[in-house]
Amino acid sequence: MRKQQIPNFNGLAFGQRATAQVPNYSMSLGKIGLRIGGTLTKATIPEVVLKIGSRTVFGPINATDLDRIMAYRGQTSNAAFVSLDFTEKDAKNRAMQEVGAIDIPSLGGDGIFLEVLNSLGSGSPTIQGTVHYAGRQFVDANNDGRNDRKGKLMHKLLRYSLPNTGLRYVWQPVFNGAQIKRVHFVYTGTDFTGSANGNLFAVEVKMNGRSAHDNIQCLDNRFSQTENGKVPQTRMYTVDFIEDDIIEGSLDTRGARSLEFNLNLTATDNVTAYVECLDVPGNL
Repeated sequence: MRKQQIPNFNGLAFGQRATAQVPNYSMSLGKIGLRIGGTLTKATIPEVVLKIGSRTVFGPINATDLDRIMAYRGQTSNAAFVSLDFTEKDAKNRAMQEVGAIDIPSLGGDGIFLEVLNSLGSGSPTIQGTVHYAGRQFVDANNDGRNDRKGKLMHKLLRYSLPNTGLRYVWQPVFNGAQIKRVHFVYTGTDFTGSANGNLFAVEVKMNGRSAHDNIQCLDNRFSQTENGKVPQTRMYTVDFIEDDIIEGSLDTRGARSLEFNLNLTATDNVTAYVECLDVPGNL
């Protein structure tokens, strides 16, 4: 792994969107670490966004939710740091650990841009970024200049809003063949406890009429995740197809004729879904 500092962010000012371009090397982008300081905190970062060219491939997500998703995956939280991790450090072999890293040469020259929105009205915010690079995703074994699909796969984290859910909400997203690793449903209602479900008390996932996550209650879901080393987060129900760290367990939607997530709630809520998936850069 190699580390490189990100050049200074442009527009780091009150209420502004600070931007920086990730240095372009013939390697894969595995992780970005942001050290925030001065008067800037996670609570004052309402949006973190990563773009390839003009296409958003990560976010928009507030720094607090991003921190909780990383904590669910087992990363230690630090008030001074925000992480964008495209790898799976606990996967069962090295290839699967790095399969989500962004293979920069395969992007066809498109730049990678990071945006951080600062909601502060005053003060002295600071950001310092560090990029973690890994080796390329694949080798051109035939020496013909062509890249296979596996090499182009990258980890994405995308946000979907599900407002005014009612007591049973059917969400029918179209993922265009992406491989879904996790879906984190963040809600605002009653939180779970050690012995009780939260407001979002059960989720069912069906693809082509067959169950992939069978209306599992929050309590049971969290117990299974904890056994597999994950850390369930407050007011968040996570459907994790790879909670055992076997990446091949991802929900492959390439053959999906229908896909639905059935959310069961005790009271009307506003839910945000964050989807972690493996996908080609120009798809979702």
